Amino acid sequence: MSRKDSPSSTAPGRRIDELESFRGLAALLVVFFHMPKWNDFLSANFFRNGYLMVPLFFVLSGFVISSAYGNRLASGIELARFQFLRFGRLYPVHILFLTIFLIIEFMKLIAQNMYGMESNLPPFTRNSIGAFIENIFLISAIIPYNPTTFNYPAWSISVEFYTYLLFGFTVLRFRRWMNYAFFALSALSMAAIVTGMTFGMGDLLSCLFGFFLGCLTELLVRRRPFAAPDWLPDGLCLILMLFLMLKTDEHWDFVIYFVSAALIYALVHARAGLAKRVLQHRLLVWLGTISYSLYMSHAAIQWFVAQIVRVVFHRPQIIDDEGRLVPHLNLFEAAVATTVVILLVIAVSALCYRYVEKPMREVSRRIAAGIGRKDAHRNTVATAPRD
Repeated sequence: MSRKDSPSSTAPGRRIDELESFRGLAALLVVFFHMPKWNDFLSANFFRNGYLMVPLFFVLSGFVISSAYGNRLASGIELARFQFLRFGRLYPVHILFLTIFLIIEFMKLIAQNMYGMESNLPPFTRNSIGAFIENIFLISAIIPYNPTTFNYPAWSISVEFYTYLLFGFTVLRFRRWMNYAFFALSALSMAAIVTGMTFGMGDLLSCLFGFFLGCLTELLVRRRPFAAPDWLPDGLCLILMLFLMLKTDEHWDFVIYFVSAALIYALVHARAGLAKRVLQHRLLVWLGTISYSLYMSHAAIQWFVAQIVRVVFHRPQIIDDEGRLVPHLNLFEAAVATTVVILLVIAVSALCYRYVEKPMREVSRRIAAGIGRKDAHRNTVATAPRD
């Protein structure tokens, strides 16, 4: 989140550097979206629309998973192995930061009872024990009308985990018709979102729409390997940036799914261009490599830095769009605080990737290689496709 053999290669287990970099930049924009609004520049439309990068993640995830597993799931054992790999990919980092947010609730409780310090969200109210259990089982965003709790970015992995299961079941049971099923799931989800008939399940429907659109994009990439003009990725990147800068009406949010799918197709098939050269830079590819840890860690880091800002600067507080009190800083102070957050998020994410995400993913691959196999010792980690 580099196939350099051919512009249309979609062989399982191969990484497309441009998509990896794009995932990293999208995750960074989500960090800016959640940044405390210390100054008006953080309320710029480009940042306020950063939440639209999550649908982009869904489309990209559908593309990658379909490429790696669309033709591999032929038995219940393989489905179990696939789902366990998804679990090993998501769960360790999720549990780490869920635990950190549980500690934060206890810290807020101690600060309130011992020092009379109030917080925007009183301890163990919305972040209740019941909500903690929901997060343990990754069902918090599956429950209709359920608010986000604890590590709030984790809502997306809640819906994605069960979308993986639906994907695997569809591939296994409806192989001959699976592309029609992908189309139906994506189209029906889009219709519900556009009409507003989500019945409190907008998060899940967003994931279904994006993920299965990504699966259809992978099908198109594989079956229609036409070389895209080199200017197409550049043009689509420009369209994406203009959309983020200019969009003010949430009714147009669905456009991001199609722009994301088109951009994926263009980046895979174009041979050159400015966007491809930039996205092939090693630093951006590395940012994409740690993007999951970055996405999951940033809320906790922002909370800790926000408390330091509150204590150190003693600035008048304003009420943000979510009803929270936030210290108002001048432009220089806000720029410094924001830079500190970004640097800390990247540093913590790099450590989390190295010492938690990557090792636990390798462990899950070794375990998955042995599921249902008597000759598990003959299998190696290399047999598992990259996701």
